[in-house]
Amino acid sequence: MIFLGTFSLVYSYLDPMVSFSLETDIPTLHRTDFFYLGALIFLVINIFLWLLIKIVVPKIAKRFGILSAGWFAMLPVVVNFYICFLIGFLGALNNTSSLELSSYAYLNYLGPILLVIWMALTIYFMSTKKSLH
Repeated sequence: MIFLGTFSLVYSYLDPMVSFSLETDIPTLHRTDFFYLGALIFLVINIFLWLLIKIVVPKIAKRFGILSAGWFAMLPVVVNFYICFLIGFLGALNNTSSLELSSYAYLNYLGPILLVIWMALTIYFMSTKKSLH
């Protein structure tokens, strides 16, 4: 839901041609193609993560406990927030006439920070074999 809201809002403010860089010689993409390509990439990533969770989480639960398995199952949430931050930054990048791009540079760093925190806590939960029992 958050992705759809972010994606729809960014799409509505995009110019007809979407740029992925500040450089002018980088190829652009029409906003309709950007929308469908973005939705397809989001869908493929989420299907892959869903399959990964279905395969790996039962094994983690058996070996490391339900808390570790539950934490690992939160990977799609973290990745989806990361994608939303990237989409938001692309929206700011392509709307420089009304937005100050430097004010939104932090969006590039929030996703990796979330992933690092998620990975560190996953390793912590698995190494201590913490459980809810």
